[in-house]
Amino acid sequence: MRIIKKILKYLSLILLSLVLGISIWILFPNSESDFDDRPRKSTQYWELKTGSKIAYTHLKSETDSSKSTIVYLHGGPGGYIDNSSIEIYKEISKEGFDVYLYDQIGCGLSERLKNPVEYSFERHSQDLKEILEKINAPNVTLVGQSWGGFLASYLSAHNPNLVDQLVLTAPGEIRPVDSLAYAKFEGIDYVKELTSIDNRVDKINNKINNFRARELAWLVIADVTKSTTLISDHKVDGILHKISKTFANGMVCDSTIASKPSGRPGMYCAIYTNKSLENISEDIRDKMKEFDKPVLILKPECDYLDWEEAHEYKELYPKAELKVIKNTGHSIYIENKQDYVSEIKNFLMSNDL
Repeated sequence: MRIIKKILKYLSLILLSLVLGISIWILFPNSESDFDDRPRKSTQYWELKTGSKIAYTHLKSETDSSKSTIVYLHGGPGGYIDNSSIEIYKEISKEGFDVYLYDQIGCGLSERLKNPVEYSFERHSQDLKEILEKINAPNVTLVGQSWGGFLASYLSAHNPNLVDQLVLTAPGEIRPVDSLAYAKFEGIDYVKELTSIDNRVDKINNKINNFRARELAWLVIADVTKSTTLISDHKVDGILHKISKTFANGMVCDSTIASKPSGRPGMYCAIYTNKSLENISEDIRDKMKEFDKPVLILKPECDYLDWEEAHEYKELYPKAELKVIKNTGHSIYIENKQDYVSEIKNFLMSNDL
């Protein structure tokens, strides 16, 4: 009996140690909080009726009159506006365009929500709708990068009166995914990848796969508590910042010049917005087909996203043109700033309203 009691005692200690270890692993993630979340001199804030407090930078037209207004939507979900994107659009503002660049709720310098479950594609769309109404510009171009491209498409599909044209750069997949869409583009030479980075991306994915279990645990805890009290935004944003340093190498053609992420991403925004994408209505494609206004799609040569995704956008929009930006990856303006700026300028000038 004594031996059995000892065994049970040791087993209990081992079990307690495992539970304690797992709890520490989940509840106290190692954060890399060396991100820069200090407001810029140019940072302003919108207080929206949705309850969102949104940080933005306004680049005013550098000519006597503004030709039209550009609203830039960053990628992610969970990304942010960085200094390089602001510098890029300063060049475009010199041509007579007002430009607004903002951090989506839960990202960058914008406020975090107390209840992370409230992050959703619909919340982002409602925020954007109110921003456009607040700006109240007569001619609006939405420029959406990656996930921002789908957000721009979703907003314009449901509020075509608020948008005059779209620029979609390395656009993310259209949800819900159409499993038959890829088959439509088989045999189209334009789809063929000019430079493959699949092996590099596979290695990156292998490095971050061990994060998935912790992410799931955070999701469960946040779902139950409906708050970020146990797992703070600062901690989870730090983890996403650490991960972004790894996947940055898959965002360019030449990994030796990959830029080191510096801003503050939004982990809860990323998790819950992605989760909400499962609820998008099946009729989104029909609504996109009704957007009978100019659309420019820019596809990076070394994009890790499937080329078929860009072709689906082109097929859906009746007035869309698709162009390839050579020698650049998913972070489309990092390696070929000149062609990126030139294509957008030419599109805006040719469709000057």
